[in-house]
Amino acid sequence: MKELNRWLSWWYKDITDTKYSEDYWRVRLIYHSLLSSCCVFLLLMLINVFVFSEIAIALIDGAGAIVSLGVYVFFRRTESIKLTAWFLSITVTFAMLLFLFYVDGLAYSLVWATIIPPFTYFLLGRAGGTVLSVITFIACIYLVRMQYESALPLIITKGALFNVIEAAVVQVLLFRFYEGTRHKAFLQLKASHKESKRRSETDYLTGAFNRGKFSSLVTELLAKNSANEHCLVILDIDDFKCVNDKFGHDVGDSVLKMFTQTLKTQIRDKDILARWGGEEFVLLLTNLSSYDAQRRIEAILELLTLNNGSYGPISFSAGITPCQRGVPLGHLIKYADTALYQAKNSGKGRVIIYSGDREFATQAI
Repeated sequence: MKELNRWLSWWYKDITDTKYSEDYWRVRLIYHSLLSSCCVFLLLMLINVFVFSEIAIALIDGAGAIVSLGVYVFFRRTESIKLTAWFLSITVTFAMLLFLFYVDGLAYSLVWATIIPPFTYFLLGRAGGTVLSVITFIACIYLVRMQYESALPLIITKGALFNVIEAAVVQVLLFRFYEGTRHKAFLQLKASHKESKRRSETDYLTGAFNRGKFSSLVTELLAKNSANEHCLVILDIDDFKCVNDKFGHDVGDSVLKMFTQTLKTQIRDKDILARWGGEEFVLLLTNLSSYDAQRRIEAILELLTLNNGSYGPISFSAGITPCQRGVPLGHLIKYADTALYQAKNSGKGRVIIYSGDREFATQAI
């Protein structure tokens, strides 16, 4: 199977500049069409020789196979998408019209004209597709008019049956390809949208939420009756500037990532973490009293203090404030920041709870 896939993939040369562009599927259709045309024209040539004994039509089919192969070689060498698309579209349209006029549009041969619009519109766009489609349908109208004036009786032959079957198969393959491109384009767009949304909501370095997303989520929670059951925490890594100055910013970034990852593993899924700026983080602990919140932050502080990396132990200071329904997020941030300031001034490595009367409960690790 791998050998077969490798053999098949050889026929589809990648054009680097188109992998993530709008021309990607156009290139794929060009390859599909050229390779399929070679096979289909050869098959039709054999059918017309051995089934219908139509040597003239078989020669047209053979010429079509040769031209398709030549265009394929030209495309692999030049990678000229626009020129190849026009050449392929004109070749297919001309071969189609030549066949229709040769058989005078009889034996349901006109059904072949229905493949021209989807084929040319996809390769050439609206302008080119419209030109070739209009030319094709004008030719069909002329042939139908000639049949009408001749007043010949309609005869269903084996050729008519083959024309309908072959044209139907080509139509199914074309629209199956279109649906595949639409579906894959939708999945790519969906993934791109998801990634863009993630990037717009998260901090590029740590992966934690950014200010905007945190504010949106927390403001929504604070509007509910259960707002009084939550606590807001601000955490600031102690002496982080010294880490940057001593070990460099790359190590500083590693500390921020490690710190974020530690917080993520120690909090619950329903808690909300964000990087507020620099080495400062903000955390909403849901359904926890201020006392329980303090115990949890202290446990994280102790865990980080015991973690001696190449840059030494990391500690942080934290300020906690209980939330209240109706109190704006900005005010809560200010209260928690006041407690954080007190923790820094009290020797760092501390977790302090803010109270409305500016009395603090302190705990040092």
